[in-house]
Amino acid sequence: MKNLKRVIAIIIVVLLAFAYGHIAKLNNIYDKTVDNSKYLGTGVTEGPVEQSFICTEDTLDGVKVKTQIVGDVHGINVKYSLVDVEADKVVGEGNVDATTIKASKFYNYSFDTVNGCKGRTYKIIFENVGSTETAGVGFFYQPVTEKNTELIISDNHTEGTLILKTITNRFDFETFAVLLIFVLYIVVFMKFLYRLFK
Repeated sequence: MKNLKRVIAIIIVVLLAFAYGHIAKLNNIYDKTVDNSKYLGTGVTEGPVEQSFICTEDTLDGVKVKTQIVGDVHGINVKYSLVDVEADKVVGEGNVDATTIKASKFYNYSFDTVNGCKGRTYKIIFENVGSTETAGVGFFYQPVTEKNTELIISDNHTEGTLILKTITNRFDFETFAVLLIFVLYIVVFMKFLYRLFK
């Protein structure tokens, strides 16, 4: 009976760890070691902001971008689309109310899951809808272009890379394993304390 309880407890822990291991995996396309004091802002642009990158995951569910808020953004939207560069096809898109975006924070621009992404080149395009010269949404970028990326601001090729992370909702074995190791450590530590003070 005691062994059965242990087996059930182990199964429950593994199942919970498995569920916990399903995360929104983030992959940076920018250089995280660059000091954020060196980041530049696009400000409100007349044309779209486009960032190309090569995907390192099998699927894509969105991108997170460090976003600027300029002036009063009531009535302004951000329209975005993900383009498969090789196929020249829009494979993901969305539209967000600018008032839901927090200034100088990462914002999640999500779209329906795109499959078969690994090794393919994509371009994410952002456009302000209803903006003015003094009110709208901009994006932060580092002043260095990362390998296999290209930044275009209002049709102008720009030296730099958006502060952008790709989002992939998937099972992450590392997260799963770390949690199991942590639980095992707690169990062993508690047994040690029990024997120590028994």
